[in-house]
Amino acid sequence: MNLIIDLGNTRIKYFVFNNKNEIDSTNLNLNDWKIELNRLLDNYPSISRCIISDVNGCITKEIENFLSPLPFIYCSSELKLPFKSRYKPFNQLGSDRIALITSSMIEYPKEDILIIDLGTCVTYDILTSNAIHLGGSISPGYLMRYRALNKFSGKLPLLEPEIVYNVIGENTEQAIHSGVTHGIISEIKETINFYKKEFKFLKVILSGGDAQKLSKTLKNTIFANKNFLAKGLNFILSTNITK
Repeated sequence: MNLIIDLGNTRIKYFVFNNKNEIDSTNLNLNDWKIELNRLLDNYPSISRCIISDVNGCITKEIENFLSPLPFIYCSSELKLPFKSRYKPFNQLGSDRIALITSSMIEYPKEDILIIDLGTCVTYDILTSNAIHLGGSISPGYLMRYRALNKFSGKLPLLEPEIVYNVIGENTEQAIHSGVTHGIISEIKETINFYKKEFKFLKVILSGGDAQKLSKTLKNTIFANKNFLAKGLNFILSTNITK
């Protein structure tokens, strides 16, 4: 069995895979990582290897000590991966993006794919049908945009994120919600249109915690399930630590 640990900026996710099948998962606050990890290791003594995707770096040493002597690896560009990349330097490509590219390639082999991940940041990665990652782009996510408007202005309030479909805001709060929502939607649509000019049969995949918020506004896209990134990590782990 494989243990997948996805360390984000504010949350930690655990997944247990038996070969290619997910059999357990949990999503919790970073502060609660130890109790849940202990539960999984107790409940699944057949776990024989682990992979960690870390975009935070705040508790990884503690997790390393907790996992010992279980063999584990960090998802990185140094591992054996199923794709080549033109990203330079390659070691600056985040582990989450590596996992998403891998999962996309497994799920849709020999396809031109645009992977859009809506998390803390919005990331875009383009993968060709011959398994070449060309690169992509990064922009602020929902929460980051709200915080930036508050932090870098004198009077704009910090609001809780809210999806609105009316473009015209009739007060400051509505205007902020509209600006953030439609700014992201317009950015995504324009990026998709840009790549579709070059890749006629482009497959577009949306993943991440905020992806489902846009299900009513972005058509002809695939909304990845919650374990999409974990599937990529599971594949990378199985390829790099053999039983």
